[in-house]
Amino acid sequence: MQKTKLLHVALLLIVMTAIHFTAVSVGFYEQPVIWIDKVLHVMAGIAIAMFWLWIVQRALKISLENVPIIITISSIVGFVLLIALFWEFFEFAYWKGAPEWANKFKFYSPTIVDVLSDIGSNLVGAIFFSILAIKRDEK
Repeated sequence: MQKTKLLHVALLLIVMTAIHFTAVSVGFYEQPVIWIDKVLHVMAGIAIAMFWLWIVQRALKISLENVPIIITISSIVGFVLLIALFWEFFEFAYWKGAPEWANKFKFYSPTIVDVLSDIGSNLVGAIFFSILAIKRDEK
C-alpha cells in the first residue's frame, strides 16, 4: 500500500470541522433527518483509517506489502471501531458534564440508535477507504 500522508489526514479533519460548524450555524442539525452527521462520521472513518495506516507505515515502520489484505483491512476496521467507541463515550461524558456546551455545538448522541448509527457510519468510512486503498494498489 502507498504511504499515507499525515497532511491529508489533517486537511480532512479541518474540512470536517468547518463542515460541522457551518452545519451548526445554518441549522442542519435541527432538521428531522440529520444527514450531515452521518456524512461527517463517514469522513471521520476515512480520516481515522488514514491515520491508522500512517501509524503503521511511518511510526511503527511496518511494510504492508507482505501482509495479507484481510489482516490490513481488519486492523483498519478494528482501529476505527475503537476510536469511534471512544468518541461516543467522549460525547456522552461531554453531554453529561457540560450539557449547555454539548447542545450548543451539537456534540452529543441523544439515543442509543444515534450512537450505533454513528459508529456504523464510521465503519462505512473505514471500509470505503480500505476498498479505495486496495484498488489504488492494484494499479
